[in-house]
Amino acid sequence: MLVRSLSYLSVFTLSLACGGGEEPSAVKDPTPAAKIVAPIGPQKNVIVVLADSLRADRLGAHGYTARNTSPAMDALAAESTVFVNAVSQNAWTIPSVASLFTGVYPRTHRALKYQKGQKVEMDTLSMDHETLAEQFQAAGYTTSALLKSTVIDSSKGFCQGFEACTVVPGKSARDASGENLTNAATEWMDTQSDEKPFFLYLHYMDPHSPYIPPEPWHSKYTEGYSGPLTGLHKDYIPFQQGKATPTSADLEQLSGVYDASVEYWDHQIGRLIADMKAKGRWENTILVVTADHGEALGERGNFFHGNLFQENIHVPLIFHVPGVRAQRLTQYVQMMDIGPTLAGLTGIAASVNWHGKDQSPAIQTRANTSQIVYSEYAHKKMVIDPSGLKLILGEKESPLLFDLNVDPLETKNLANERSGDLARLKAAVNRTFNQTMADADKFSVVAPVAIDDTETLSF
Repeated sequence: MLVRSLSYLSVFTLSLACGGGEEPSAVKDPTPAAKIVAPIGPQKNVIVVLADSLRADRLGAHGYTARNTSPAMDALAAESTVFVNAVSQNAWTIPSVASLFTGVYPRTHRALKYQKGQKVEMDTLSMDHETLAEQFQAAGYTTSALLKSTVIDSSKGFCQGFEACTVVPGKSARDASGENLTNAATEWMDTQSDEKPFFLYLHYMDPHSPYIPPEPWHSKYTEGYSGPLTGLHKDYIPFQQGKATPTSADLEQLSGVYDASVEYWDHQIGRLIADMKAKGRWENTILVVTADHGEALGERGNFFHGNLFQENIHVPLIFHVPGVRAQRLTQYVQMMDIGPTLAGLTGIAASVNWHGKDQSPAIQTRANTSQIVYSEYAHKKMVIDPSGLKLILGEKESPLLFDLNVDPLETKNLANERSGDLARLKAAVNRTFNQTMADADKFSVVAPVAIDDTETLSF
Protein backbone atom coordinates (compact mmCIF):
# COMPACT_ATOMS: atom_id res chain seq x y z
CA MET A 1 0.00 0.00 0.00
CA LEU A 2 1.49 3.32 -1.03
CA VAL A 3 1.71 6.19 1.43
CA ARG A 4 -0.77 8.96 0.66
CA SER A 5 0.57 12.45 0.96
CA LEU A 6 -2.00 14.92 -0.14
CA SER A 7 -2.76 18.50 0.44
CA TYR A 8 -6.29 19.47 -0.29
CA LEU A 9 -5.72 23.19 -0.54
CA SER A 10 -9.10 24.71 -1.07
CA VAL A 11 -12.66 23.62 -1.56
CA PHE A 12 -15.34 26.01 -2.63
CA THR A 13 -19.04 25.34 -2.39
CA LEU A 14 -20.04 25.27 -6.01
CA SER A 15 -23.37 24.44 -7.56
CA LEU A 16 -23.21 21.29 -9.72
CA ALA A 17 -25.73 19.19 -11.57
CA CYS A 18 -23.06 16.82 -12.39
CA GLY A 19 -23.93 12.57 -26.59
CA GLY A 20 -22.63 9.93 -30.97
CA GLY A 21 -22.32 10.50 -34.64
CA GLU A 22 -20.89 8.74 -37.63
CA GLU A 23 -17.18 8.71 -38.37
CA PRO A 24 -17.20 10.27 -41.85
CA SER A 25 -15.08 8.94 -44.68
CA ALA A 26 -13.55 12.43 -45.09
CA VAL A 27 -11.63 12.05 -41.82
CA LYS A 28 -8.57 10.01 -42.76
CA ASP A 29 -5.55 8.56 -41.02
CA PRO A 30 -2.82 11.10 -41.85
CA THR A 31 0.31 8.93 -41.69
CA PRO A 32 1.56 5.59 -40.42
CA ALA A 33 2.85 5.55 -36.84
CA ALA A 34 6.50 5.71 -35.98
CA LYS A 35 7.89 2.32 -35.00
CA ILE A 36 8.72 3.00 -31.37
CA VAL A 37 9.04 -0.29 -29.52
CA ALA A 38 10.49 0.82 -26.18
CA PRO A 39 8.79 2.93 -23.51
CA ILE A 40 8.82 6.63 -24.32
CA GLY A 41 10.61 7.10 -21.02
CA PRO A 42 9.95 8.20 -17.43
CA GLN A 43 11.59 11.54 -18.16
CA LYS A 44 8.44 12.70 -19.95
CA ASN A 45 5.88 14.80 -18.10
CA VAL A 46 2.31 13.51 -18.31
CA ILE A 47 -0.87 15.61 -18.38
CA VAL A 48 -4.34 14.06 -18.43
CA VAL A 49 -7.07 16.54 -19.41
CA LEU A 50 -10.68 15.54 -18.78
CA ALA A 51 -13.58 17.60 -20.14
CA ASP A 52 -16.75 16.88 -18.19
CA SER A 53 -19.71 15.96 -20.46
CA LEU A 54 -17.85 16.25 -23.78
CA ARG A 55 -19.37 14.00 -26.43
CA ALA A 56 -16.93 12.94 -29.11
CA ASP A 57 -19.13 13.72 -32.07
CA ARG A 58 -19.09 17.48 -31.39
CA LEU A 59 -15.42 17.72 -32.33
CA GLY A 60 -14.18 18.30 -35.85
CA ALA A 61 -11.64 15.53 -35.29
CA HIS A 62 -14.61 13.17 -35.01
CA GLY A 63 -16.31 14.53 -38.11
CA TYR A 64 -18.46 17.35 -36.76
CA THR A 65 -18.99 19.92 -39.50
CA ALA A 66 -22.07 21.89 -38.42
CA ARG A 67 -19.94 24.37 -36.47
CA ASN A 68 -16.23 24.96 -36.01
CA THR A 69 -16.30 24.01 -32.33
CA SER A 70 -12.80 22.61 -31.90
CA PRO A 71 -9.96 24.19 -33.87
CA ALA A 72 -7.43 23.59 -31.09
CA MET A 73 -8.46 19.97 -30.59
CA ASP A 74 -8.51 19.35 -34.33
CA ALA A 75 -4.96 20.69 -34.59
CA LEU A 76 -3.94 18.49 -31.67
CA ALA A 77 -5.56 15.44 -33.30
CA ALA A 78 -3.68 16.13 -36.52
CA GLU A 79 -0.38 15.47 -34.71
CA SER A 80 -1.51 12.80 -32.23
CA THR A 81 -2.91 9.31 -31.86
CA VAL A 82 -6.71 9.49 -31.99
CA PHE A 83 -8.70 6.51 -30.73
CA VAL A 84 -11.89 7.18 -32.66
CA ASN A 85 -13.92 4.50 -30.84
CA ALA A 86 -13.35 5.15 -27.13
CA VAL A 87 -16.05 4.56 -24.52
CA SER A 88 -16.33 5.61 -20.89
CA GLN A 89 -17.10 3.04 -18.21
CA ASN A 90 -20.13 4.89 -16.92
CA ALA A 91 -22.47 7.68 -17.98
CA TRP A 92 -21.70 10.11 -15.17
CA THR A 93 -18.75 11.57 -13.39
CA ILE A 94 -18.00 9.76 -10.13
CA PRO A 95 -17.90 6.15 -11.36
CA SER A 96 -16.29 7.14 -14.65
CA VAL A 97 -13.43 9.12 -13.08
CA ALA A 98 -13.05 6.40 -10.45
CA SER A 99 -12.46 3.87 -13.25
CA LEU A 100 -9.96 6.24 -14.86
CA PHE A 101 -8.03 6.59 -11.59
CA THR A 102 -8.22 2.95 -10.45
CA GLY A 103 -8.18 1.13 -13.80
CA VAL A 104 -11.06 -1.13 -12.73
CA TYR A 105 -14.72 -1.48 -13.66
CA PRO A 106 -17.38 0.51 -11.75
CA ARG A 107 -18.82 -2.43 -9.80
CA THR A 108 -15.31 -3.27 -8.65
CA HIS A 109 -14.44 0.15 -7.25
CA ARG A 110 -18.09 0.66 -6.16
CA ALA A 111 -18.05 4.46 -6.36
CA LEU A 112 -21.50 4.44 -7.89
CA LYS A 113 -23.83 6.66 -5.94
CA TYR A 114 -23.31 10.27 -4.87
CA GLN A 115 -24.18 11.02 -1.25
CA LYS A 116 -23.45 14.71 -0.68
CA GLY A 117 -21.80 15.39 2.64
CA GLN A 118 -21.55 11.71 3.53
CA LYS A 119 -18.69 9.26 3.32
CA VAL A 120 -20.14 5.93 2.27
CA GLU A 121 -19.05 3.00 0.15
CA MET A 122 -21.13 4.01 -2.84
CA ASP A 123 -19.38 7.31 -3.49
CA THR A 124 -15.95 6.70 -1.95
CA LEU A 125 -12.87 4.93 -3.32
CA SER A 126 -11.27 2.34 -1.11
CA MET A 127 -7.77 3.29 -0.02
CA ASP A 128 -6.72 -0.22 -1.11
CA HIS A 129 -6.68 0.81 -4.77
CA GLU A 130 -3.37 1.41 -6.53
CA THR A 131 -4.34 4.54 -8.41
CA LEU A 132 -2.67 5.98 -11.45
CA ALA A 133 -1.45 8.95 -9.43
CA GLU A 134 0.08 6.60 -6.84
CA GLN A 135 1.94 4.70 -9.54
CA PHE A 136 3.42 7.93 -10.90
CA GLN A 137 4.24 9.14 -7.39
CA ALA A 138 6.06 5.88 -6.65
CA ALA A 139 8.05 6.33 -9.87
CA GLY A 140 9.35 9.69 -8.65
CA TYR A 141 6.96 12.07 -10.38
CA THR A 142 5.56 15.21 -8.79
CA THR A 143 1.79 14.66 -8.82
CA SER A 144 -0.97 17.25 -8.81
CA ALA A 145 -4.69 17.45 -9.55
CA LEU A 146 -6.40 20.73 -10.44
CA LEU A 147 -10.17 20.36 -10.38
CA LYS A 148 -13.31 22.24 -11.27
CA SER A 149 -15.55 19.44 -10.02
CA THR A 150 -16.25 19.34 -6.30
CA VAL A 151 -17.61 15.78 -6.36
CA ILE A 152 -14.08 14.51 -7.01
CA ASP A 153 -12.24 15.30 -3.81
CA SER A 154 -10.06 13.99 -1.00
CA SER A 155 -12.98 13.12 1.29
CA LYS A 156 -14.11 10.57 -1.30
CA GLY A 157 -10.69 9.00 -1.81
CA PHE A 158 -10.11 10.50 -5.26
CA CYS A 159 -6.94 12.34 -4.26
CA GLN A 160 -4.93 9.20 -3.48
CA GLY A 161 -1.42 9.68 -4.82
CA PHE A 162 -1.74 13.40 -5.56
CA GLU A 163 0.66 15.50 -3.52
CA ALA A 164 -1.60 18.47 -4.17
CA CYS A 165 -5.30 18.12 -4.97
CA THR A 166 -6.90 21.51 -5.49
CA VAL A 167 -10.37 22.71 -6.38
CA VAL A 168 -9.57 25.86 -8.34
CA PRO A 169 -11.46 28.99 -7.19
CA GLY A 170 -14.23 30.39 -9.36
CA LYS A 171 -17.48 29.04 -10.71
CA SER A 172 -17.67 25.40 -11.58
CA ALA A 173 -19.55 25.11 -14.83
CA ARG A 174 -20.15 28.53 -16.31
CA ASP A 175 -18.59 31.90 -17.02
CA ALA A 176 -14.78 31.76 -16.76
CA SER A 177 -14.51 28.23 -15.35
CA GLY A 178 -12.18 26.93 -18.04
CA GLU A 179 -10.06 30.06 -18.01
CA ASN A 180 -9.59 29.72 -14.24
CA LEU A 181 -8.38 26.15 -14.63
CA THR A 182 -6.05 26.82 -17.55
CA ASN A 183 -4.52 29.75 -15.66
CA ALA A 184 -4.01 27.55 -12.61
CA ALA A 185 -2.42 24.83 -14.75
CA THR A 186 0.06 27.11 -16.47
CA GLU A 187 0.95 28.80 -13.19
CA TRP A 188 1.51 25.41 -11.53
CA MET A 189 3.73 24.20 -14.37
CA ASP A 190 5.81 27.36 -14.01
CA THR A 191 6.74 26.19 -10.50
CA GLN A 192 8.03 22.82 -11.71
CA SER A 193 11.70 22.09 -12.26
CA ASP A 194 12.88 20.44 -15.44
CA GLU A 195 14.91 18.10 -13.22
CA LYS A 196 11.86 16.11 -12.09
CA PRO A 197 8.95 14.95 -14.25
CA PHE A 198 5.36 15.63 -13.23
CA PHE A 199 1.97 13.99 -13.57
CA LEU A 200 -0.86 16.55 -13.75
CA TYR A 201 -4.61 15.83 -13.88
CA LEU A 202 -6.92 18.64 -15.06
CA HIS A 203 -10.69 18.26 -14.65
CA TYR A 204 -12.57 20.89 -16.68
CA MET A 205 -16.29 21.46 -16.09
CA ASP A 206 -16.83 22.74 -19.61
CA PRO A 207 -19.00 21.80 -21.45
CA HIS A 208 -21.07 20.45 -18.51
CA SER A 209 -24.41 22.17 -17.93
CA PRO A 210 -25.29 24.93 -17.37
CA TYR A 211 -24.24 25.72 -20.91
CA ILE A 212 -23.29 29.31 -20.22
CA PRO A 213 -19.77 30.11 -21.36
CA PRO A 214 -18.67 33.73 -21.29
CA GLU A 215 -19.18 36.01 -24.26
CA PRO A 216 -18.55 36.05 -27.13
CA TRP A 217 -19.18 32.29 -27.06
CA HIS A 218 -22.54 32.14 -25.29
CA SER A 219 -24.45 34.14 -27.89
CA LYS A 220 -22.50 32.89 -30.88
CA TYR A 221 -24.98 30.25 -32.10
CA THR A 222 -28.29 31.48 -30.69
CA GLU A 223 -29.20 34.34 -33.01
CA GLY A 224 -32.93 34.46 -33.75
CA TYR A 225 -34.04 32.31 -30.84
CA SER A 226 -36.83 33.91 -28.80
CA GLY A 227 -37.72 31.05 -26.44
CA PRO A 228 -37.09 30.72 -22.70
CA LEU A 229 -33.98 28.53 -22.77
CA THR A 230 -30.70 30.20 -21.86
CA GLY A 231 -28.44 27.25 -21.07
CA LEU A 232 -29.39 26.91 -17.40
CA HIS A 233 -29.71 23.29 -16.28
CA LYS A 234 -33.12 23.83 -14.69
CA ASP A 235 -34.66 24.93 -18.00
CA TYR A 236 -34.17 21.47 -19.52
CA ILE A 237 -35.32 19.37 -16.57
CA PRO A 238 -39.03 19.43 -17.63
CA PHE A 239 -37.98 17.94 -20.99
CA GLN A 240 -35.98 15.21 -19.28
CA GLN A 241 -38.91 14.41 -16.99
CA GLY A 242 -41.40 14.35 -19.85
CA LYS A 243 -43.39 17.26 -18.44
CA ALA A 244 -42.78 19.43 -21.51
CA THR A 245 -41.97 18.84 -25.16
CA PRO A 246 -39.18 20.87 -26.76
CA THR A 247 -39.78 22.54 -30.10
CA SER A 248 -37.30 22.22 -32.93
CA ALA A 249 -36.17 25.76 -32.07
CA ASP A 250 -35.60 24.69 -28.45
CA LEU A 251 -33.48 21.75 -29.57
CA GLU A 252 -31.46 23.94 -31.90
CA GLN A 253 -30.94 26.42 -29.06
CA LEU A 254 -29.73 23.58 -26.83
CA SER A 255 -27.37 22.39 -29.52
CA GLY A 256 -26.08 25.93 -30.00
CA VAL A 257 -25.31 26.67 -26.36
CA TYR A 258 -23.72 23.24 -25.91
CA ASP A 259 -21.53 23.78 -28.97
CA ALA A 260 -20.59 27.21 -27.64
CA SER A 261 -19.49 25.60 -24.39
CA VAL A 262 -17.41 23.06 -26.32
CA GLU A 263 -15.80 25.87 -28.33
CA TYR A 264 -15.01 27.85 -25.19
CA TRP A 265 -13.35 24.79 -23.62
CA ASP A 266 -11.44 24.19 -26.85
CA HIS A 267 -10.13 27.76 -26.68
CA GLN A 268 -8.79 27.03 -23.20
CA ILE A 269 -7.05 23.86 -24.41
CA GLY A 270 -5.51 25.95 -27.16
CA ARG A 271 -4.17 28.34 -24.51
CA LEU A 272 -2.78 25.44 -22.49
CA ILE A 273 -0.96 23.95 -25.48
CA ALA A 274 0.35 27.34 -26.62
CA ASP A 275 1.79 27.96 -23.16
CA MET A 276 3.50 24.56 -23.14
CA LYS A 277 5.02 25.20 -26.55
CA ALA A 278 6.18 28.71 -25.63
CA LYS A 279 7.90 27.45 -22.49
CA GLY A 280 9.60 24.43 -24.05
CA ARG A 281 7.45 21.73 -22.41
CA TRP A 282 5.64 20.44 -25.49
CA GLU A 283 8.29 18.01 -26.74
CA ASN A 284 8.83 16.64 -23.24
CA THR A 285 5.19 16.00 -22.31
CA ILE A 286 2.66 13.28 -23.04
CA LEU A 287 -0.78 14.90 -23.25
CA VAL A 288 -3.96 12.83 -22.99
CA VAL A 289 -7.38 14.39 -23.61
CA THR A 290 -10.62 12.58 -22.83
CA ALA A 291 -14.07 12.99 -21.22
CA ASP A 292 -15.85 11.22 -18.40
CA HIS A 293 -19.02 10.82 -20.48
CA GLY A 294 -21.00 12.58 -23.18
CA GLU A 295 -24.28 14.47 -23.12
CA ALA A 296 -27.73 13.79 -24.55
CA LEU A 297 -29.18 16.73 -26.47
CA GLY A 298 -32.70 15.50 -27.05
CA GLU A 299 -31.98 12.15 -28.70
CA ARG A 300 -34.81 9.71 -27.88
CA GLY A 301 -36.23 12.39 -25.59
CA ASN A 302 -33.14 12.28 -23.35
CA PHE A 303 -31.23 15.22 -21.94
CA PHE A 304 -28.04 15.56 -19.88
CA HIS A 305 -26.48 12.14 -19.21
CA GLY A 306 -27.49 8.83 -17.70
CA ASN A 307 -27.91 6.08 -20.30
CA LEU A 308 -25.67 3.93 -22.49
CA PHE A 309 -26.42 5.22 -25.97
CA GLN A 310 -23.45 6.54 -27.92
CA GLU A 311 -24.13 10.21 -27.23
CA ASN A 312 -23.51 9.44 -23.57
CA ILE A 313 -20.56 7.02 -23.62
CA HIS A 314 -18.63 7.72 -26.85
CA VAL A 315 -15.86 10.02 -25.67
CA PRO A 316 -12.75 11.54 -27.22
CA LEU A 317 -9.43 9.89 -26.44
CA ILE A 318 -6.33 11.53 -27.85
CA PHE A 319 -2.71 10.75 -26.95
CA HIS A 320 -0.08 13.27 -27.98
CA VAL A 321 3.18 11.37 -27.56
CA PRO A 322 6.41 13.10 -28.59
CA GLY A 323 8.10 11.07 -31.31
CA VAL A 324 4.96 9.32 -32.53
CA ARG A 325 3.45 10.60 -35.73
CA ALA A 326 -0.26 11.23 -36.23
CA GLN A 327 -2.60 8.27 -36.64
CA ARG A 328 -6.26 7.37 -36.26
CA LEU A 329 -6.94 3.99 -34.66
CA THR A 330 -10.37 2.42 -35.00
CA GLN A 331 -10.32 -0.44 -32.47
CA TYR A 332 -12.67 -0.05 -29.52
CA VAL A 333 -10.90 1.12 -26.38
CA GLN A 334 -11.99 2.05 -22.88
CA MET A 335 -11.39 5.11 -20.77
CA MET A 336 -9.88 2.92 -18.08
CA ASP A 337 -7.20 1.86 -20.60
CA ILE A 338 -5.54 5.26 -20.02
CA GLY A 339 -3.64 4.18 -16.91
CA PRO A 340 -2.21 0.94 -18.31
CA THR A 341 -1.36 2.73 -21.56
CA LEU A 342 0.54 5.49 -19.77
CA ALA A 343 2.38 2.82 -17.80
CA GLY A 344 3.33 1.17 -21.06
CA LEU A 345 4.50 4.46 -22.58
CA THR A 346 6.54 5.67 -19.60
CA GLY A 347 7.73 2.47 -17.98
CA ILE A 348 6.10 3.14 -14.60
CA ALA A 349 4.75 0.11 -12.78
CA ALA A 350 1.23 -1.01 -13.62
CA SER A 351 -1.08 -2.34 -10.93
CA VAL A 352 -1.82 -6.07 -11.10
CA ASN A 353 -5.44 -5.21 -10.24
CA TRP A 354 -6.12 -2.97 -13.23
CA HIS A 355 -8.79 -4.20 -15.64
CA GLY A 356 -7.82 -1.68 -18.30
CA LYS A 357 -5.74 -2.72 -21.30
CA ASP A 358 -2.36 -1.31 -22.28
CA GLN A 359 -2.85 0.40 -25.64
CA SER A 360 0.78 1.51 -25.96
CA PRO A 361 1.56 -1.24 -28.51
CA ALA A 362 -1.19 0.21 -30.71
CA ILE A 363 0.24 3.71 -30.30
CA GLN A 364 3.84 2.63 -30.86
CA THR A 365 3.50 -0.01 -33.58
CA ARG A 366 -0.18 -0.11 -34.57
CA ALA A 367 -0.52 -3.52 -32.97
CA ASN A 368 -3.99 -5.05 -32.96
CA THR A 369 -5.40 -4.42 -29.49
CA SER A 370 -9.03 -5.28 -30.24
CA GLN A 371 -11.25 -6.07 -27.29
CA ILE A 372 -14.84 -6.18 -26.12
CA VAL A 373 -15.59 -2.96 -24.23
CA TYR A 374 -18.02 -2.63 -21.34
CA SER A 375 -19.95 0.21 -19.72
CA GLU A 376 -22.77 0.47 -17.24
CA TYR A 377 -25.16 2.93 -15.65
CA ALA A 378 -27.39 1.95 -12.70
CA HIS A 379 -28.99 -1.37 -13.70
CA LYS A 380 -28.14 -0.86 -17.39
CA LYS A 381 -25.18 -2.67 -18.94
CA MET A 382 -23.55 -2.53 -22.37
CA VAL A 383 -20.88 -4.22 -24.45
CA ILE A 384 -19.47 -3.50 -27.91
CA ASP A 385 -17.50 -6.24 -29.64
CA PRO A 386 -14.55 -5.59 -31.98
CA SER A 387 -16.83 -5.77 -35.03
CA GLY A 388 -18.97 -2.87 -33.80
CA LEU A 389 -21.96 -4.89 -32.59
CA LYS A 390 -23.40 -3.26 -29.48
CA LEU A 391 -25.79 -4.72 -26.90
CA ILE A 392 -27.62 -2.69 -24.25
CA LEU A 393 -29.47 -4.44 -21.44
CA GLY A 394 -31.71 -2.75 -18.89
CA GLU A 395 -33.59 -0.22 -21.01
CA LYS A 396 -37.39 -0.50 -21.08
CA GLU A 397 -37.27 -1.97 -24.59
CA SER A 398 -34.28 -4.21 -23.74
CA PRO A 399 -32.47 -6.02 -25.25
CA LEU A 400 -31.16 -3.53 -27.80
CA LEU A 401 -28.70 -4.77 -30.43
CA PHE A 402 -27.13 -2.32 -32.88
CA ASP A 403 -24.52 -2.55 -35.62
CA LEU A 404 -22.59 0.70 -35.14
CA ASN A 405 -20.79 0.31 -38.46
CA VAL A 406 -23.99 0.82 -40.46
CA ASP A 407 -26.20 2.39 -37.78
CA PRO A 408 -24.05 4.74 -35.65
CA LEU A 409 -27.13 6.62 -34.40
CA GLU A 410 -28.62 3.40 -32.99
CA THR A 411 -31.96 3.52 -34.76
CA LYS A 412 -32.51 -0.14 -35.76
CA ASN A 413 -32.76 -2.82 -33.07
CA LEU A 414 -31.44 -6.11 -34.45
CA ALA A 415 -32.21 -8.23 -31.38
CA ASN A 416 -34.99 -10.21 -33.08
CA GLU A 417 -33.00 -10.75 -36.27
CA ARG A 418 -29.64 -11.89 -34.89
CA SER A 419 -30.33 -14.32 -32.08
CA GLY A 420 -26.86 -15.83 -32.22
CA ASP A 421 -25.13 -12.48 -31.79
CA LEU A 422 -27.62 -11.57 -29.08
CA ALA A 423 -26.81 -14.70 -27.07
CA ARG A 424 -23.07 -14.23 -27.56
CA LEU A 425 -23.09 -10.62 -26.36
CA LYS A 426 -25.42 -11.39 -23.45
CA ALA A 427 -22.87 -13.93 -22.32
CA ALA A 428 -20.14 -11.28 -22.63
CA VAL A 429 -22.15 -8.87 -20.48
CA ASN A 430 -22.69 -11.49 -17.80
CA ARG A 431 -19.08 -12.63 -17.88
CA THR A 432 -17.76 -9.10 -17.45
CA PHE A 433 -20.29 -8.16 -14.80
CA ASN A 434 -19.54 -11.27 -12.79
CA GLN A 435 -15.83 -10.51 -12.99
CA THR A 436 -16.39 -6.96 -11.71
CA MET A 437 -18.42 -8.22 -8.77
CA ALA A 438 -15.91 -10.93 -7.85
CA ASP A 439 -12.97 -8.53 -8.03
CA ALA A 440 -14.75 -6.07 -5.73
CA ASP A 441 -13.85 -8.38 -2.85
CA LYS A 442 -10.19 -7.41 -3.28
CA PHE A 443 -10.90 -3.96 -1.84
CA SER A 444 -12.18 -2.93 1.55
CA VAL A 445 -15.26 -0.75 1.89
CA VAL A 446 -15.87 2.37 3.93
CA ALA A 447 -19.46 1.81 5.04
CA PRO A 448 -21.54 -0.71 3.10
CA VAL A 449 -24.72 0.50 1.45
CA ALA A 450 -27.42 -1.93 0.41
CA ILE A 451 -28.16 -1.77 -3.30
CA ASP A 452 -29.62 -4.22 -5.76
CA ASP A 453 -29.06 -4.51 -9.49
CA THR A 454 -32.37 -2.87 -10.42
CA GLU A 455 -31.96 0.31 -8.42
CA THR A 456 -31.46 3.52 -10.34
CA LEU A 457 -28.40 5.16 -8.87
CA SER A 458 -28.66 8.85 -8.15
CA PHE A 459 -26.35 11.63 -9.27
